Amino acid sequence: MTSHSREAWITGIGLVTPIGIGVDAFRDGLRAGRSPIKRVDRFDPSAFRSQVAGQVDAFDPAPFMDARAIRGLDRFSQFGVAAGRLALEDAGLSPGEAGHSEPGRIGIYLGSALGGIAFAEEQHERYLERGIRSVSPTLALAVFGGAAPANIGIALGVRGPILSTANSCASGAVALGEALGAIRSGEIDAAIAGGVECPLSPLAFGAFDIIRALANAHNDRPEVACRPFDRERSGFVLAEGAALLVVEEARAAERRGATPYAVLRGYGSTSDAHHMVQPRPDGSEAARAVEIALEDAGDRPEAIDYVNAHASSTPLGDVAESRALARALGGSVRTPVSGTKALYGHPLGATGAIEAALAALTIRDGWAPPSVNLVEADAEIDELLPGLIRKPAGCAGSFRRVLSTSFGFGGLNGALVLGAPGT
Repeated sequence: MTSHSREAWITGIGLVTPIGIGVDAFRDGLRAGRSPIKRVDRFDPSAFRSQVAGQVDAFDPAPFMDARAIRGLDRFSQFGVAAGRLALEDAGLSPGEAGHSEPGRIGIYLGSALGGIAFAEEQHERYLERGIRSVSPTLALAVFGGAAPANIGIALGVRGPILSTANSCASGAVALGEALGAIRSGEIDAAIAGGVECPLSPLAFGAFDIIRALANAHNDRPEVACRPFDRERSGFVLAEGAALLVVEEARAAERRGATPYAVLRGYGSTSDAHHMVQPRPDGSEAARAVEIALEDAGDRPEAIDYVNAHASSTPLGDVAESRALARALGGSVRTPVSGTKALYGHPLGATGAIEAALAALTIRDGWAPPSVNLVEADAEIDELLPGLIRKPAGCAGSFRRVLSTSFGFGGLNGALVLGAPGT
């Protein structure tokens, strides 16, 4: 088993999601168990098979940045700055203050599948209609994946390394894993790490719709469109959102009196090398990512108390993941398992970070949410995952080790193991 001298604590969480902005609102949304998925109203979706999405309708950038920044930043970077500020505030971390990490020793690790694609699409339409002089001068500085972390660094005065990960829907988990490695190596003392995604524009939405990846069977009842592990699942529900976590070297965090949500213990990443859309059917490489994360954490499979599954609600993906979990955790998985995307949709590269935050809250609060909209699972999924949390009340308990999985297009797999502090 692996041993690491520099432990990494999760001390702060910043969330911008369809069920709530900030830790308390997000937790309350999980507890309420009501899906916020709705018919898209950012554009007319009537030409598409799927017409539903997870929108963050309550977001107002004004509390997080001044008017000049609001004018200069697209939604992608605004989400990032907001989540970063919320995370630092939640952690009580003030870069550069006495007893706190120096700005140059704090890194930013941020995942996004599509970066500022929605803003780029909007500006392209302006270009076609009115020519190049109508295009925002901020376009070139807004569309690349590194725009959000760069703007977070500027806004928060953080001067450590920046890493942008674009590992499709595993991007947020990979960013957290890379931050963990940097803390362990001594490169940094703290990281603001996670994912941001704002993909709700007609072209981006249509690109997924045209390959039949999106949920389309319940346009008339959007709240039940996302159905992780359920027999009637028809695809994922595209969403926007952001989650940034403050991850600190434990001794540095302890010296300043920080209280951790959880310990980030292990990380694993693999590639299916199989297909750009379809997962490897036997789940072998996804399982290996879990096995690597467990070894990195120094934990055995039987130590896992809860699994927050990627469970994107796709016909192939949920089955492949069930096979992967059974392979990695030792047969029929009686450990509590839930897929929670019915409560916030699938914000691509932000998903792994949102679900890492959820895992940390599960450890702190002793409560795991259910798989909302799971009415009847496939027979094989039922057999492989008998521990699926089906009761609306969720599952209460002492969760000392939690596994969070993230799988993306291109066969990119990520897994994180979180643990209770002091265990």
